[in-house]
Amino acid sequence: MNPDVTIAIDAGGTFLKGAVVLSDGNLLPQLYVKRSSRSDSSAYEIAVNLVDVIKELAAGYFAYMQQLSSVKGTRFRFPRFHIGFAFPGPFEYDTGVSRIRGLNKYEQLYEVNLKTLLRSELTALASEGSAPEWMTQLAAADIRFGNDAALFALGVSRLFPQERLLCLTLGTGLGSAFVENRSIVSGKWGIPDSGMLYAEQYKGGTVDDLFGSRGILALADSHDARRQGEDVYHLAIAARQGNSSAIRVWQLYGQRLGEMLRPYVAEFRPTRLILGGQIAETHDLFGGTLSEALLPEKMPLHNEKQMQEHVFHGIFQLVKGT
Repeated sequence: MNPDVTIAIDAGGTFLKGAVVLSDGNLLPQLYVKRSSRSDSSAYEIAVNLVDVIKELAAGYFAYMQQLSSVKGTRFRFPRFHIGFAFPGPFEYDTGVSRIRGLNKYEQLYEVNLKTLLRSELTALASEGSAPEWMTQLAAADIRFGNDAALFALGVSRLFPQERLLCLTLGTGLGSAFVENRSIVSGKWGIPDSGMLYAEQYKGGTVDDLFGSRGILALADSHDARRQGEDVYHLAIAARQGNSSAIRVWQLYGQRLGEMLRPYVAEFRPTRLILGGQIAETHDLFGGTLSEALLPEKMPLHNEKQMQEHVFHGIFQLVKGT
């Protein structure tokens, strides 16, 4: 029986990050790709860039397995490929059609069927006379898309398989997912039908605008807590060095985040709150007021530092459903 191999790609607005997940769920050792996402390019150029990463990972897999087979004296078997993407939204994940617009990334993909575009490019490469034999299998691979925050949550859930989790990714905006028994939950217990909070309203703005870096910097500006050109990183340093204005900004951020989450937490009753992303690294500055704002609900707060690894495992979980 041919092994199943997942090519997992996290398509961020700045970088593409890729790995290979074997049929046992383990990442292929020492094979990791990181390159510019070129998300400001044309739809075709974006697709070509993604296909280049797919090819590089597939070639790396074949080189590794052929060497391993040679050392062990075993026969190398061609795999059955799956290709999975963690992609930002809004995006029609089932069909592969992008709805991203006005976010300064992947603008030229708006209303484009990326799955069709990728399939066309892979098929064209496989038909070339110089194409390696495995390119035919790669061109026929199933292609799946999932929300980046949801896939992070699925990846984390393997550590807590029988628990309810509320997972947040804190970066430029706020990504979120609710998980029960390793499955994404939506449309009940007060959770939006999308399963995500980014578009929900809080104090006259959207959750995505208020609780990512944009919101933190706006909060800092309203308290004169940063100088021109300083970002969230500098604001965290200032707070840790005892700057009272910066400390207050982080405390307010945690308080407001907790207030926003409180009704969802009260209905869903998660056993853990999981944080990922760059801003999660500053949880020591806002975690206290966040927990206080969630009272009387109490739960452990975890900062998961291996976010990228969790996303890759989430992609593996996604394609296992095919």
